[in-house]
Amino acid sequence: MIESIEEMLIDHLPNRYQDTLNCYDIFTHEDWEDRDEETGELLGFISYFFLDFKHDMIITAAKDNKFSKAQWRVLRDTLRARVKPISIQSDPKNIALHKGAERLGGEFYEDTIYFNELYREGRE
Repeated sequence: MIESIEEMLIDHLPNRYQDTLNCYDIFTHEDWEDRDEETGELLGFISYFFLDFKHDMIITAAKDNKFSKAQWRVLRDTLRARVKPISIQSDPKNIALHKGAERLGGEFYEDTIYFNELYREGRE
């Protein structure tokens, strides 16, 4: 059973998780977690990193790469509320992520989804 973001990242990114984990030590971030109500197992998470660059970053993962409806909603709302472009490192082979990214205005380039355009509803 996976109980922490660190455990999920190690499971999700075997042999290449260290740089991702280092981001949690280096940058200010906020986490949202999706947990099984009965077992407490971590099913997915979204971490938003506030960077001192022209963009911010999100790290997100889900058990078996299957994002829950709640996780998609939080991701959508986060992308809509942002004030800077965002990049999300992701699995380019996951078709569901391609479709979700496209619906939310993102574009894949290699293993990263870029959300450059700010959400326009209610903004001048």
